[in-house]
Formats: sequence, structure tokens, C-alpha cells
Amino acid sequence: MAVFTRTNGDAKTVVSVGNAVSVSAETTGTIIATGIGKPPIAIAITANNSVAAQMGSGEVVEQLLRWVGGVSTMLAYQVDAAQISMLIEDCDTAGFDTTNANANITSAGFGVNSITDVGLKLATS
Repeated sequence: MAVFTRTNGDAKTVVSVGNAVSVSAETTGTIIATGIGKPPIAIAITANNSVAAQMGSGEVVEQLLRWVGGVSTMLAYQVDAAQISMLIEDCDTAGFDTTNANANITSAGFGVNSITDVGLKLATS
């Protein structure tokens, strides 16, 4: 990997790919995605029942993952009781809502109560 010594400029104006962040010094608190493709988004999908036991073939977790994979690029997910936390990128936000999520769930007794952008913080002190 090539390394060079900077002679001017600063790290505040590193170009972020694919989001509306301007290329200015106003980047504090915003993830600057330099090589992933698009800025990651952390979301939580909360169901009306526990989905932890619904991870088998064709069950609720798979149905939600298929739907999310159709409207975004999924990077990671975690199932915990009635919530699925996901790290996604390149999301079609127009169709990313509870109505469309529920339309893709065919398992009886399950539904999506909310989809929340929970934010993503890379480091805390």
C-alpha cells in the first residue's frame, strides 16, 4: 500500500461516497464511508412477537431478510427476541416501511410494529 506525507489539507474533507454529506468541514458526527460503497445505516425492525425462534427456513427472519435484501444491501444482522438489528447500505427509503414489511411476512401471527433508524456510532469515549 502506498503511503505519502501530506503537505496541506486536513481529514475533514475526505470524500464520502453516496450520501448527502457535503464535502466540507461539517463532518463531525457523520460516518464518512470511504470504501464500503454507500454510507451504512443501522436499523431496528421490531416485531409484534418474538422472532428469535423464527430463524428456520421460510420463517419470519428469512422473510424479513429477503425483503430487506430486495430494497437495500445488507451488511450484517442480529436477531434478539422481538427485534432484528441490521446494518444496511444503499436503501430504497421510499419502500422501506412497515406496510411493505408486513406485506412480505406470510407467517401467521407475526407482523412488524416499527422500523427505526437507530443511528450508528463508531466510537464512544
